[in-house]
Amino acid sequence: MADFRPVLLGTDLGVYSIARSFHEAYGVRSIVVSNQRRGPVDHSRILDNVLVGAGASEEQTVAALVDVARRHAGTPLLLIVNAEHEVEMLVRHRALLEEHFVIPYASGEVLTAAGDKEVLAAACERLGVATPATRAVDLSAADDGGWAPPRLDLTFPVVLKPAVSAEHLLLSYEGKRKVYSAATQAEAEVVLRRLAAAGLRDVVLVQELIPGDDTQGRTVTCYVDRSGEVTLMASGQLLLQLHAPTMIGNSATILTEAQPEIEAQAAAILGELGLTGFANFDVKVDPRDGRAHFLDLNPRIGRPNYYLNVAGRNPARAVVADFAAELGVAPASAPLYRAEQEAGVYSYLPWRLVRRYLTDPELRRRVGRIHRTRRFAHPLAYPLDRDPRRALYRAASTVNLVRDFREHYPEPTPTGL
Repeated sequence: MADFRPVLLGTDLGVYSIARSFHEAYGVRSIVVSNQRRGPVDHSRILDNVLVGAGASEEQTVAALVDVARRHAGTPLLLIVNAEHEVEMLVRHRALLEEHFVIPYASGEVLTAAGDKEVLAAACERLGVATPATRAVDLSAADDGGWAPPRLDLTFPVVLKPAVSAEHLLLSYEGKRKVYSAATQAEAEVVLRRLAAAGLRDVVLVQELIPGDDTQGRTVTCYVDRSGEVTLMASGQLLLQLHAPTMIGNSATILTEAQPEIEAQAAAILGELGLTGFANFDVKVDPRDGRAHFLDLNPRIGRPNYYLNVAGRNPARAVVADFAAELGVAPASAPLYRAEQEAGVYSYLPWRLVRRYLTDPELRRRVGRIHRTRRFAHPLAYPLDRDPRRALYRAASTVNLVRDFREHYPEPTPTGL
């Protein structure tokens, strides 16, 4: 067992998946700093949950992190964050946190730029990588009584989403969605006015909709070390995403088949931006011409990160190899991802639900074969972390997810919306 400890923020499925990766690779218990107890991390044997308290401020969270560091003085601590607002918190308080933690993230300037969808679009344009036709609408002037949404010279339908997600995440208003769609200029104006009325004062990106259901989605996750070398990369085909209004875009089932051309484009974008650490890309393939369009770059590992392990790539090994000296770990003796990527399925949805949304018969048969060979992995199903209460949570969560699909996405659609 290694002597370092990972310190993670949050309580969701992605945070548990990171803790599982570190436990599988090094046998270490992670320290999770959170404001509540939640099912994914509750009653776990592979982590210790440090509660800050419901409604804790950013300053209180930082203070709790510093307190954790003081109580583990002499033990190397590796800080991992995995949400937009947490990345921004890291940028604001990095000087203090670096006194206590190993922080495997790029500089604040690079992180902020990488999380901006306008910056991604510009980088893709320079590299000749496809992105949807996009217009940026700045809501910073919406306090002016004469403000009105601009005319959009785009082909409808379109999707609308904040360029930087963190500010929108903290807003609360009726009808809130993570991503909006509009079939006409008038519908787009309604969405823009709603966002302005809710208090959003940032840029909203309006993009032409790439057709195709969830299975046209692709995901790529990378780790770039401090020398700029991509030391870990995995990719896959999205089979089904969540469709509840505030969760759409969260991949729930991924077929871990490598996407070499998309991986090469992802590596080029990371080099163009100078981004190091973890990065996750959302991509959609246009069924009309087979061209991949890059939609989002998240400068973090992403919520469905356990799909990397299903593909044979443990992400914990990549970050530890990069900071081996600081963490007191022997350097990696071999490249981390030169072997063939394994084909499997990452899913926290039941197969019977996934199957009904796979309209391509060949794809359904291929995934069905993988399911029969038990290469169908649920991130919470860790044999070394069994507890009856965790099993009960998984069962209840599955029931709730099935209900969400019945309510918000009862049948597959040609656009996935």
